[in-house]
Amino acid sequence: MAKAMDFNKNKKSFWTVTLPDEKKTVLLIGTPTKAVFDELVAVKDALGDDTESAEAINDLYEVSAKIMSRNKTGHVVTVETLQSLFDFEDIVMFLHGYTEFVHEVAGSKN
Repeated sequence: MAKAMDFNKNKKSFWTVTLPDEKKTVLLIGTPTKAVFDELVAVKDALGDDTESAEAINDLYEVSAKIMSRNKTGHVVTVETLQSLFDFEDIVMFLHGYTEFVHEVAGSKN
């Protein structure tokens, strides 16, 4: 018989990110929900050759804020906060790092 599974006791993986704000806020970011993952994929697909589109750049900041807000302490990160702290290169680096983290978690043995 299979062992009972209690999702309240599952060990979760987190990615540590330190924001470049005055407090040096540390976020322990979790893996995405299906909805956030779908948004991330859509933004990456939509970007393609259109990295100079204002709408595409706004979408990058929006999905990044949603991802960063999925943190262990419940700290809400807004698009406005990211726009004041992160330039385009920072957002791209964040998304590459987060994608790598998600791939590592997905590929790890349970």
